[in-house]
Amino acid sequence: MFRVRCQAHATLDAKGRLALPSPLRRALEDARVQSLVLTFANGAVWGWEPSTFEEKVEKPMLQADPFADDVMDFAHALLAPAQDVELDAQGRIRVPPPLRELAGLDKEVVVNSFLDRIEIWDREKWDSRFKQSLERASVSRGMPGRGGG
Repeated sequence: MFRVRCQAHATLDAKGRLALPSPLRRALEDARVQSLVLTFANGAVWGWEPSTFEEKVEKPMLQADPFADDVMDFAHALLAPAQDVELDAQGRIRVPPPLRELAGLDKEVVVNSFLDRIEIWDREKWDSRFKQSLERASVSRGMPGRGGG
């Protein structure tokens, strides 16, 4: 599981290829990670190492009732569009067209890397989301989920 903290403005080329930020490329190379699992979540393309995606997303789904509406919604929304992508020799990934369309990615993007995932946002959508997050965080009194928020 990579734990690289970085944010970078980047550009998708005409084929949907994205050069990952150098700290993230180095961490993936050091961990000998050759691919990522990308999917659409909360307005952006999210990416995980395959083993992390299996552990945190797919494995818990095996314990859930596959016929429950919320489980089906989660599976259809997050698992159905998920795709494995390979890193090329230049440290680029190709964001598949369906995921680019769902996230509204055109050319100018922001890549966030933190905890165990990356997020790829349309630059304008990220600016709006970040502003919203700053406003919400300014009234928070601590870490979410820890009794202080």
